[in-house]
Amino acid sequence: MKIRKSLLALSLMSAMGIVYAQSITGGLYGSVPGSMSAEKVSVSVTSAQTGFKRELQPDAQGRYKTSGLNPGLYTVIFKQGDKVIAERQVSVKPNSDTAVVAVAAENQGAADALTTVTVAGNSAQTTVIPIDVSTPEMSTHYSRELINTLPLVGAANVESIARLRSNVRYDQNTTGLVQLGGATPAENRYYLNEFDTTNDRTMLGANRLPREAIQDTEVLAGNFGASWTNATGGIMAQTVRQGSNKFQAGYSMYYTPAMPSRLTPREKDIRDGQDGYYRYVSNNHNEASSTHYLWASGALIQDKLFGFVLLGDRLPSQNFSFSQNRHSVTESSSKNMLVNLTWNINSDHTLNLIGSRARSKSHTDNYRLLGDYTTNVGAFSSSSDSPVKERMLIANYHGSITDNLQVRLMGGYLGQLNDRAHGAEDIPYVDSYNSQTQKTTNIGIQDRTTNFRPDDYWRRGFKGDVTWTLGNHKIVAGAEHYKHFLGQDWHTPNAGWYTYFDRPNTVQLSNGEQVSGKYVGYYFNHEFGNMVSINKAAYIEDYWKAMDGVLVYGGLRFDKYVNKDALERPLFSFPTTSPRLGVAWDVNGNSSLKVGANVGRYSLSMPSNFSFGVAEAHLEQRKWFRYTGIDPTTKAPLGLTQIGSTYTVPGHNGIPPEAHQVATTDLKAPQQDTLQLYVQKALNRNWVGQVDFGYANLKRVINTTCYGQGIAKYANAHGYPDYPSDYECFVLNPGEDVTVTRDFRGDGKLESITIPAAEFGLPKPKHKYIHLTFDLSHSRSAAEPWYLNASYTFTRSFGNDNGFLNLENRIAGYIGQSFVYDFPETTLGANGNLTNDVRHAFTSSAAYYFQNGLRTSGVLSMHSGEPFSCFGLKPDVDSISYNWGSWGHYCDEKTNPVGVKTAGTSGRLPFFWQLDMGIGYDMNLGAHNKLSFDLSIQNLLNRRGVTDRYNTYSADVNADNTIVKDVNWGIPSQYQTPRKASFVLRYTYR
Repeated sequence: MKIRKSLLALSLMSAMGIVYAQSITGGLYGSVPGSMSAEKVSVSVTSAQTGFKRELQPDAQGRYKTSGLNPGLYTVIFKQGDKVIAERQVSVKPNSDTAVVAVAAENQGAADALTTVTVAGNSAQTTVIPIDVSTPEMSTHYSRELINTLPLVGAANVESIARLRSNVRYDQNTTGLVQLGGATPAENRYYLNEFDTTNDRTMLGANRLPREAIQDTEVLAGNFGASWTNATGGIMAQTVRQGSNKFQAGYSMYYTPAMPSRLTPREKDIRDGQDGYYRYVSNNHNEASSTHYLWASGALIQDKLFGFVLLGDRLPSQNFSFSQNRHSVTESSSKNMLVNLTWNINSDHTLNLIGSRARSKSHTDNYRLLGDYTTNVGAFSSSSDSPVKERMLIANYHGSITDNLQVRLMGGYLGQLNDRAHGAEDIPYVDSYNSQTQKTTNIGIQDRTTNFRPDDYWRRGFKGDVTWTLGNHKIVAGAEHYKHFLGQDWHTPNAGWYTYFDRPNTVQLSNGEQVSGKYVGYYFNHEFGNMVSINKAAYIEDYWKAMDGVLVYGGLRFDKYVNKDALERPLFSFPTTSPRLGVAWDVNGNSSLKVGANVGRYSLSMPSNFSFGVAEAHLEQRKWFRYTGIDPTTKAPLGLTQIGSTYTVPGHNGIPPEAHQVATTDLKAPQQDTLQLYVQKALNRNWVGQVDFGYANLKRVINTTCYGQGIAKYANAHGYPDYPSDYECFVLNPGEDVTVTRDFRGDGKLESITIPAAEFGLPKPKHKYIHLTFDLSHSRSAAEPWYLNASYTFTRSFGNDNGFLNLENRIAGYIGQSFVYDFPETTLGANGNLTNDVRHAFTSSAAYYFQNGLRTSGVLSMHSGEPFSCFGLKPDVDSISYNWGSWGHYCDEKTNPVGVKTAGTSGRLPFFWQLDMGIGYDMNLGAHNKLSFDLSIQNLLNRRGVTDRYNTYSADVNADNTIVKDVNWGIPSQYQTPRKASFVLRYTYR
């Protein structure tokens, strides 16, 4: 009982500690035993793993703190003279503090009494939600040991880890990534050893390392300090495994069985509205695949220099897929290596350096089928290779100049050379459109619609800050600088892309001609350029202990985002300032109850693909022909007679535009305001309960409009009567005044006018996200060898704009060009329930550790249905949106002509649930060898619920303005992923 009380006391946290942002080191803080005078007690922090030792001197109130500790187990010893009065073994995590409270003997009057309490670090390593009163931030940590126990997918990437809480939304239908804080998946930031690895070419995902290299994962679902970054979503940060004095080595194998099998069933075909195939996948299958890792860690110089080395090899395996008339065989493999060096220069200074290289290969052979939707493979058609090379280098320095002054420096580089395959240039791509079935079928021998030149993407970044502790204030000041480069070039085959039509009704072409019957369309597209963007920032923070138990945080961040065009000329510059405030109240003074709040303004940079999309060199042309014959080999049309003029898409003439041609001159960065309120309470020695409320309000976005008519209308009425309609798309802040620069008089001189937002006609962006989350967590301990986290979230999300991505339309393309604001008429009906308006969500993860080495685990996920939106063309061939192919919410059959159906009101997807299970076994072979086996199964019961529906209402508009209804409207377009299984074998020498 005495030990249990001591363990309980040791689990409580108090005093003011150090707060970190994107740090690979951690810290300790606490106070000396209450019965001892602070000046008579010394505190030493040591690590047997690294030989680290640091002596601390408590202040007059008995408080002590230290930072810059490499993650691992530390022993904190309290002495009075030569006598030990308390001892604690704690686990330090990166980017967080560990509070330590020494426990004196129960007989407080006996000054010479000796009480030594040691707490094993293993249990702490599985703690998911510790109560840390040293910061208003609320984050979740996941250790490598816990992730290896839970039944996550083989890669166990950071997204699958983040989904272990119910307030994280999985975007299954557009990106396969996660939504944090109500934002789209393109609004998150990713960190690896403090370096921002976010894929700034698209803002989707990040450059990653294999799971075997990762030690700790931290997730912040919104509301973070100024020294982190600027992001309107959340943050996912990981740190790399480090070495220690103890030599260890190991081997891991990840094995995925072949599909189909009992463990991995076939995919499900999806039928279209005419009982044909919308998605033909039932005959797809793949070989078994395996990935192997060898690793070792240890001291290169005892107590000073440590290393961790990892070698990975994914053996070649083949995937076999079938489409309507093609069979593809893809063989893929990869190799990677990583080295992590940690140099403890002395107890106050540490340097960490990681370097990695990876390369993957993918080769595809395509064959024609002897019949549609069969497995009868015919002649070889084409082949392609898609190699990818990646490299990464990150350095971190953390130093304590004095007890009250710390310095952090970081520098990093990553690059990716990606060859997305290149096919024949002299053979056109040829397909045929069936007006009755509304299907397009490839009938030629060319398989590729797009040929890619190898593209190069790289980024380098630097960051540094100083932390100065001054009385009850801890002031952090720093700056960072990132530069990104993206070189891209792709085009349709030089011979073009032909599509055969046979229209039963008369349709109007983009060049103004009206046609019916048989004709062929020609399409050519070429996009290229070198895009550069620069993000630089400065920030200052103050952590102020306003009174005992109350910490007040104030932060201010200044960012400047610079984007350049295809010729590397200055294009956009977005300066923005982001204030942030927070408070953490240690109600009981012992970290058993914490009340916190955060409020802040957040922004986000624009990726390289944004610059590429609006300021690339882009040539896009269409032609239409009558024809007299068809080439029997290539299926290209013969005897061509052109119908009308060549149509060049406005702004896509092959010449990079000037900045004033593609954007308003007063363009400002995106902006969002957020609020967070929460309570955390220790319910028992291993239980923590939590309630948090979050509110996000989107204030400003950057997006594209093609409403040049709005400029002409205003200019004609305000002194420029002869200015013609401007048909080029341009970037703006929707809902705000529009300032544009044009040659309004036609005399070669540029002038600027400002159009009031109300007269231009585009609505302000609106996205209000509210969530209330209840969370309960049990940490594993020696007495209670099990882990549990249960989380429920209620959500409301409504407005007319998701943010960076158009999730309603399932578009994960160029940021800032999502078609939402193309014309005022396409915004009608957009204000409704947004995609992540999933009212109820519940997620639970658990693991039990038996004494004989057996482990069981599970993850249960369930949520109510996602709202469903309808999209259709405006039934007016003379409308400004028709020739642009933009989509609006024109799909209400109850009105004549077809009217508007409000977004998110066309029904909801069915209730979703899935159970994942895992079983593992740990076996010790002698004193130094450990063998582990794990079987993880996702979707154990192979539930095949509907996860999406086809949401396009109209396929076309006839010349008489009647709608050609899409035959697939409302059909299931995606089902739950079938059961997947993976085996893992791990051997460790220790």
